[in-house]
Amino acid sequence: MELMTNNEKDIARVAVDEYNLRTLINNTDDPIWLVDTACNIIECNQSFRKWVNHFIGRELDKGDHVLDHGSNKLYLDKFEMCYQLALKGRSFKSVEDMHVGLELRYTSVSFNPVFDKDRNVTGVSCFARDITEQRKHLYKIEEQNVALREIAFIESHRIRGPVATIMGLAQFFNTDDISDEVNREIIDGIITASHQLDLVIREVVKKSNEIGPQP
Repeated sequence: MELMTNNEKDIARVAVDEYNLRTLINNTDDPIWLVDTACNIIECNQSFRKWVNHFIGRELDKGDHVLDHGSNKLYLDKFEMCYQLALKGRSFKSVEDMHVGLELRYTSVSFNPVFDKDRNVTGVSCFARDITEQRKHLYKIEEQNVALREIAFIESHRIRGPVATIMGLAQFFNTDDISDEVNREIIDGIITASHQLDLVIREVVKKSNEIGPQP
């Protein structure tokens, strides 16, 4: 049986490593791709091919220029700026939105420069992740915060008036002579203020119900 040479073993090992790497990056729903300094695609996974189709109307693959924007000039301008910034050595993230069917989806895109052993930039590695649920969660919290601020305003301003009226009138109530005619006016004033307070409380309850359960 003929044994493999060291060179053949190295070639086989590289082939196995490449196969494992491709299997790894293609077994994720997150788009992954790598471009060179000319913005040509060196490597990408299947998720990237499908994802970029939403922006430009067709899939891109290895060897394609990543800034082939089709009919979408907004895509070209935005992403060209991102790639050029990364090629200057900056790592950062960008949030992109796109319509998938009738649904608006949000994606966080990471741009990371790739350096050689001399710290020269040789390309940009990119990673995208769907953050639609996180973004919806954030919007829901923001809506709830607005409602809570409205409730706080109602409680601190509009409730204070009827409460102050009731407390003030109560001080003048003649407990020594219940039949005092002034007491009737005080009771009427307290009843009126109580109705006003009840209306405000109903509004607070309505606002609270609009908030819904906490996410």
